[in-house]
Amino acid sequence: MDNKIMISLNGIDKIYRTKEVETQALENVNLNVKKGEFLSIMGPSGCGKSTLLNIIGLLDLPSAGTVEIDGTQTKGMSDRQLAAFRNKMIGFVFQSFHLINSLNVIDNVEVPLLYRKISSKERTRLATEVLEKVGLSHRLHHMPSELSGGQCQRVAIARAIIGDPEIILADEPTGNLDSKMGGEVMDILHRLNKEENRTIVMVTHNEAQAKQTSRVVRFFDGRQIV
Repeated sequence: MDNKIMISLNGIDKIYRTKEVETQALENVNLNVKKGEFLSIMGPSGCGKSTLLNIIGLLDLPSAGTVEIDGTQTKGMSDRQLAAFRNKMIGFVFQSFHLINSLNVIDNVEVPLLYRKISSKERTRLATEVLEKVGLSHRLHHMPSELSGGQCQRVAIARAIIGDPEIILADEPTGNLDSKMGGEVMDILHRLNKEENRTIVMVTHNEAQAKQTSRVVRFFDGRQIV
């Protein structure tokens, strides 16, 4: 970990409005994450954790405040610019894997590269490489339905890192796994963090796993409390 700021959130509010009600999901969040840091975000359900992760990942826009990624101010970017920047800079790992059931393992992993000008041969080479990194080189042509939950999450991690992103955002990455498989997934994330200096922000309810990371930030009712 170095002193370079990879993620900078300033004065972030997020308000969801309907005709009848207004809900403040986040209030005045100020947070800096250094390059190579492994940050855990904790708090009760409904406290704004996943909303915050979506804002960091440029999947959702704040109602107020600014998001800066690797020194780039994202406010004012068009949807197309945000999508291209996100594809280059950020990899996502979700609790429910979000694999495409009709595609085999290697094709699932290649998906982020379809948005880049990369040949089919090169996509396959890169996908094979990252699947080997997560210990699934023997499962390239299996379908998601033929894999265990832990294997599905490894495929999701391979997909997240195939584009060589600086940042990995993980939303409850072990939430659907037993303790053994969850431990294996955490080992992979720690290896990516320590050996490749990838910045990781993880939402989790698992106190033991959070304590293994560089820093824990806690939220309650949309506010950062620690």
